[in-house]
Amino acid sequence: MANESVAVLDIRSYEVTFLIGSKGVNDTFVFYGSRSEPYEGYSSDGFFDGESFRRAVIAAVTSVRQNYEGEIGEVFVGVPAAFVSVKSKGHTISFPSKRKISSQEVDALYESGFNELLKEGKCIRRSDMYFSLGDNRKYFGEKEIRGSSSASLQGALCYYFADEQFVNCTTAILKELSFEKIDFIPSSLAQAMYLLPQKVREGYAFLLDIGFLSSTFSVVYGNGIVREESFDLGLGYILASLMQGLNIDYEKAEEILYSANVSGGTVSKDLQWMDVSGAAYSVRQINEIVKCGFDDLCEAIEEFFAKYYRGKNAAMFQSKPICITGEGLNVSGGAEHIAGRLNRMTQVLYPDLPYYDKPVFSSRMALLNAALGENKKHGLLYRIFNAFGGKKK
Repeated sequence: MANESVAVLDIRSYEVTFLIGSKGVNDTFVFYGSRSEPYEGYSSDGFFDGESFRRAVIAAVTSVRQNYEGEIGEVFVGVPAAFVSVKSKGHTISFPSKRKISSQEVDALYESGFNELLKEGKCIRRSDMYFSLGDNRKYFGEKEIRGSSSASLQGALCYYFADEQFVNCTTAILKELSFEKIDFIPSSLAQAMYLLPQKVREGYAFLLDIGFLSSTFSVVYGNGIVREESFDLGLGYILASLMQGLNIDYEKAEEILYSANVSGGTVSKDLQWMDVSGAAYSVRQINEIVKCGFDDLCEAIEEFFAKYYRGKNAAMFQSKPICITGEGLNVSGGAEHIAGRLNRMTQVLYPDLPYYDKPVFSSRMALLNAALGENKKHGLLYRIFNAFGGKKK
């Protein structure tokens, strides 16, 4: 594959997307091919049907390959939060005397911290919430400390461990497709870095990704995720409730769901939703079912805050908006209902891109951005620069 382009496999809880792209002008992307394929999905217990997942990946990759003239030897795989556990750790290393901080010292800090962890799974990524040089100042990112002199290096570090079964299953499928190298990226971390501005991440930030069968709530700080949880909740469960509550099939439930608007209050009991055949359904009942699905997610978030952030930190966290993205925002008024239910401000996040400026594209665009960043680090000039500990201007 050409050095300037990358291949990405985005795994959502109802479909997989394989795409090839490169960096464009003004923070845009150039696409050479993209294909999405549905499959049975996953929950916190794993894939519902491993063979369904395998078929979807093979179909998506094969379709893009047929129309791409270049070589594809490496693929970057987004690992859903349901298959990732995050471990954060404060760690310090000291030197015999002051030395200039380079990538070697940062690597030593990460390795020393990692050696003290006891965690199951494959470590697929590491990142920093912040660094410190013993001056009580927080430096957000390695480039801010590179070239500085210090006798010690401290860091609030994050390590991301992927479920071994997920890694083995995905690796086997991609090896079957003749990929020579497979690089795993935590999807929620990629979204946090891409969708949330750095200044926002330098204080605590909350990111809610509402998917189809799985949703994730992440607490972000600096360039890392403090903690996160995935919930077996999303649009698919709301669709199932509509099918049961209205006694309708899947297609009709989908049509009703994506035409609903739950941003307002109580509607008239006489207001009806009518399809082309003349069948009518109560809008009040529809809205109550949809709101109930979002309420289940809100209850899970409230339990998350009660578990980790009660007491003296509650007031500070209450003022932070919840940033929302994902397929769940295909329902009009979803973000507004969540804001009212949680009594918190919400902010909708999506890629700042022509044609892809919708929350449903957040995951794949974030992974493409992260993959391009990793690809850049493989370059010769980047490696030479960091070997000498130079500071970027």
